[in-house]
Amino acid sequence: MISHDERDHLRVAITKASELIAPFWPMRTMIAQNPIHGLEYLPFDEAVRQGQQFLAGRGYLPNEEYRQFFHKGRIRFQDLQQALARVRPESEDQGIIKVGSRQVTVSDVWLSHLIFEFVALEPVLLPWELSEDGSTKRFRQDLPTDSRKRIIARTIEECEHCRDFPEKAYLINLWKSILAVLGFSSAAPGELSFSKSSDFPEEIHMALPAQQTLSDWVGKLAGVGLVEQINQQMIKWIAGFLDEGLAGWEMGLRESGFYSAWRELASRDHTGRFLGIQGFTKKVQALPLDPEEAIVWGLQRLGIHPTQWQAYISRLLSQLPGWTRYIRWLGEHPEYPAQKKYPIDPIQYLAMRLFYEVECTQVVCQQEWGIDGILPAVSGYWNARRDDYAIRMGKGLYSSDPTKQAICRDAWRLFHLAQCMEWSPIDVQGLSLLEGQKLLNWLDAFPPDQHGPVWLEAYEGGFRKDLLQKLFAHQGIVSPLDIRPKAQLVFCIDVRSESFRRHIEAQGPYETFGFAGFFGIPISHQGFDHEGWSDLCPVLLSPNHAVKELPRSGEEQSLQQYLTGTRWRQLGDHVFRDLKQNPLGSLMVIDVFGLFFSLGLVGKTLLLKPYRAVKAKIHRWFTFPVSTLIEVASSKASSDCQEEEVSLQEIPSGRARGFSTDERATFIENGLRAMGLTKNFGRLVVLCGHGSETDNNPYFGALDCGACGGNPGDANARVFASMANDPEVRHILKEKGLPIPDDTWFLPGKHNTTTDRVTFYDLEELPQSHQADIAALHQDLESAGAHQALERCQRIPSAPTKISPEKAFAHVAGRSGDWANPRPEWGLAGNAAFLIGRRKLTKGLDLGGRVFLHSYDPLADPEGAILEKIMTAPLIVGEWINTGYYFSGVDPWAYGSGSKVIHNVVGGVGVMLGSQSDLQMGFPLQTVNNGDIHYHEPMRLLAIIEHHPSVISSTIQKHQILQQLFHNQWLNLIALDPHTSEFHRYNPDASWEFLKVVVSN
Repeated sequence: MISHDERDHLRVAITKASELIAPFWPMRTMIAQNPIHGLEYLPFDEAVRQGQQFLAGRGYLPNEEYRQFFHKGRIRFQDLQQALARVRPESEDQGIIKVGSRQVTVSDVWLSHLIFEFVALEPVLLPWELSEDGSTKRFRQDLPTDSRKRIIARTIEECEHCRDFPEKAYLINLWKSILAVLGFSSAAPGELSFSKSSDFPEEIHMALPAQQTLSDWVGKLAGVGLVEQINQQMIKWIAGFLDEGLAGWEMGLRESGFYSAWRELASRDHTGRFLGIQGFTKKVQALPLDPEEAIVWGLQRLGIHPTQWQAYISRLLSQLPGWTRYIRWLGEHPEYPAQKKYPIDPIQYLAMRLFYEVECTQVVCQQEWGIDGILPAVSGYWNARRDDYAIRMGKGLYSSDPTKQAICRDAWRLFHLAQCMEWSPIDVQGLSLLEGQKLLNWLDAFPPDQHGPVWLEAYEGGFRKDLLQKLFAHQGIVSPLDIRPKAQLVFCIDVRSESFRRHIEAQGPYETFGFAGFFGIPISHQGFDHEGWSDLCPVLLSPNHAVKELPRSGEEQSLQQYLTGTRWRQLGDHVFRDLKQNPLGSLMVIDVFGLFFSLGLVGKTLLLKPYRAVKAKIHRWFTFPVSTLIEVASSKASSDCQEEEVSLQEIPSGRARGFSTDERATFIENGLRAMGLTKNFGRLVVLCGHGSETDNNPYFGALDCGACGGNPGDANARVFASMANDPEVRHILKEKGLPIPDDTWFLPGKHNTTTDRVTFYDLEELPQSHQADIAALHQDLESAGAHQALERCQRIPSAPTKISPEKAFAHVAGRSGDWANPRPEWGLAGNAAFLIGRRKLTKGLDLGGRVFLHSYDPLADPEGAILEKIMTAPLIVGEWINTGYYFSGVDPWAYGSGSKVIHNVVGGVGVMLGSQSDLQMGFPLQTVNNGDIHYHEPMRLLAIIEHHPSVISSTIQKHQILQQLFHNQWLNLIALDPHTSEFHRYNPDASWEFLKVVVSN
């Protein structure tokens, strides 16, 4: 038994250790999110460094990639200068050094360091570099041509006899001058001066290295994959336990919970023998029944002091971050059906992991060194063998010649700095030893691993300038619509809606709005003939109301046909599944259905269009359509809906069924006022949710609506439209000063972002008087969709570009059903900005599908009450999406999910690489990259808000989450004053600075 104090201490340690492991949603409702979300209380740079320490993931692109952007012009020199001035590291050693006729500052040196990067040379390479083929005889490959020409011209001018070999003469003399300045040409080794940094081995401390578990340390010292061995055991058990119907044979005893089920079943598992664990069965049975007690036992057995529990648990959790992120999510969502039935949480995971940590470490230590696998024993053993330890840890392979070390570290870097700064040998000879050391100290103060923040700021700066120039030049161009619009369409703020809105507005006097795709109505929704419930709202919210999709009155015959067909289909699926998974039945399935499936394989691969047509026809034969509605009123459904035949679950606990009249009126009023739709209503107002249509795509949820929890948004659109068409709601709105014309009809729809077609719902309720309106709208939407498809084809790799809009329309439709296509659409890749403001700021502007557009009228919200709601919900969702793409872009193998080519779906909850791996966390390579090209440019989201800076500041001060995101630089913020049209940038210290926008000709 453990004491109450020990238990409390353990729980606090686990809670804090889990901060690094952000919850990860199931794949079917995949939510783009920050993989280090738990560290957003830290400044961005500090958080990504912690992420790299624990998760081995980069927080920035490699410096070399940023330099390529610089040489290609994507990052401009002016942007790099401004970025360095804004994000420069702290250095006490300032001042100016005169080199020849030039005055050199620390900023000059750092800029050159960014562009060229000066690093020490490995001592073993020095002889080759000093040979005829080395760098002391040839210019650096990345030295610009103009620099080479100027250096050669000056060399010839200063040394006439060097005309025949100016490059070689310059570099040889420069190298000699560098050695002379640093005192390497004549001083004895003991008299050498060194810069502050050192590559010499530090004093070896015989303690567990930072960010390592004991199994990490022992495995490295013994040269065995001990952590991988433990991971294999963990993955085997976790994947079996978390399966949601994909496995043929289910793991038993899951109802008792993960730890209890493993403890019972592992005692019959013979793999313990192959691991070398003596008495494996007895040891498992001897474990405490309580997982918390098992954790304490494991930590104490390893010799981990209680003050180190939190750090050690963090390392344990980060060894399989994908699985632990999902387990944490399950533990925080007890109402999730699988979690309710088969509970698991980080505590149970740690209890099992520590058992393998203890026993496998013990096995290796006994076999290799004859000691116990505990921290004191390992430390003591290697403390007596320090030389051998240094070699095994990679600290004993240094050159014993300090002169050579200093030349490779100091002279080599200064030699390349002088070359890139175009200093002549004569210039260098004029430097003193102190000045040479000062230059090296400047380089030491800004090592390459600190270049990322500056490069990122410059990368973002170029995009920011270009976007603000577009907005500035567009001011005053768009005139307000002075006639009644043909229709008004409300789209999700999703970046894919930006270009579609532009194309529909080009079809005529249409007015479009951007609003979060759940339309401000968080609901728990059960689709018709669906078993489970889906929360259709941002994951930051929790719905208080539940609605069901039910058959309409009068659909009894259609419903009966549907149910009959469904029962036969379910029977066929059940029989086929059982036969396929039965060892003997599977052989019969191959013989009986082999030809049939071969035809399907050929059809969906080589004859896609005919195959889809035949498949759709067969589907219509066996599926009978049923007209449905979503009942939003709080009254119970009428009995003639035959709800009991299709309702598979009761209303989730704690949620009211439907909405009262006052609640419906409030939701509609808030939504209309938030999007700025309060006057000049058209005859049709379309609430256009969005979803996707793909085949063989485990990441389908990532293409759906993030504001709807990774689900399509059509249900929310239907709920909003139903409420807005209610006469009682209209009456209440009129009394509140928001009259809606009697001939205005709210129509729900869904934009298929893969095919660019819009489908309407609940047309049964559409008045006859609006039939002509809907026909005209449908025609214009088809035209807009075709032009949108053509625009998308310009961005999709291998898609035809020189085709008509109609052919582009057909092409994207074909991509949606192509099971071999790893990139049916780009999704939200490319997202870079979030604009909150009036449509006149961007109407007609081609923003490249990179900007979230949220409609908002600052003049109607002078105090910022509506703005506060937008900043604390949709903007946060935008930040989650952006950081999810950002980290998948900068390190697709650590924070993303690698390549789709080697993906395998596991348990129906996620994907692994190959047959066994960690659960993959983010987006695959094909979602963010086109080969080696970053289609998604990894940048932090730029929020542009149309309001006075003081109002925005007031909103930020009210909410800690906004302070974290803006003050810690997870988000960049620009204010556009609606009265002066001036831009202001928000700084991490909560101040504002005026931005002068100059439009280039």
